[in-house]
Amino acid sequence: MNRTTERRSRALAGLLVLALVSTGATALATDVRGALRPAEAFGRPAEPSAEEAARDRYWDEWNGVRDPEPRGFDVRRDVAVVLTGPGDLAADQPGFEIAGGGLWPTTLVHRTGGNLEILNTDPVAHQLYAEGFEEFTATPTSPGLTRRVPTAAAGSWPLRDQVYGHVRGHLHVIDDLVARATIAEDGTYRFTNVPPGTYTLKIFHGADVVHTQEGVVVEERELTLEPISLAAAGG
Repeated sequence: MNRTTERRSRALAGLLVLALVSTGATALATDVRGALRPAEAFGRPAEPSAEEAARDRYWDEWNGVRDPEPRGFDVRRDVAVVLTGPGDLAADQPGFEIAGGGLWPTTLVHRTGGNLEILNTDPVAHQLYAEGFEEFTATPTSPGLTRRVPTAAAGSWPLRDQVYGHVRGHLHVIDDLVARATIAEDGTYRFTNVPPGTYTLKIFHGADVVHTQEGVVVEERELTLEPISLAAAGG
């Protein structure tokens, strides 16, 4: 074997070792699952009647013709389930968007540093802003574009739309966010790519933290947590 061939062999061996280390690091991350059981205090029973489930809820704001219907609670839209603790934000986290004429979800939890990104999937421009957040002003975001806002400091702010008054939400920026869960229609939630460690699970609803569960130990296998019965803040 000449020197050139030997160098190539060593380089390939080094790349192989690096690939194995990277694959091993990825394999350590795991999923965490659980389920939410919203209480009636949120404005809608966890198991609505057939009549309630079939009701066409359309008007959230007074339109000059008819009174608004009370908006039904949707656990996918209105709640944020997160893990907090040491370490970086896990990869491939669910994002935020404007869809169907409103924020999705309405409760946003983001980690300090970098940019908060909100994709506008509506066919109209929106002008989101956060009350009291100087960097988050009512800048127009055209259809198909993403609004990016730097989040250097932690805080909590109501979200509004300067054009569409019915668009409302709440933004929480925290220092120790590790993962955001994807929530299904039936209230089940799932975190992905969570590194082993001990975390605190928090559930946000609007401006409030409505549930805290400390000591969530994540190991190298999938973790299923006990179902959580939610009650509105102060309830």
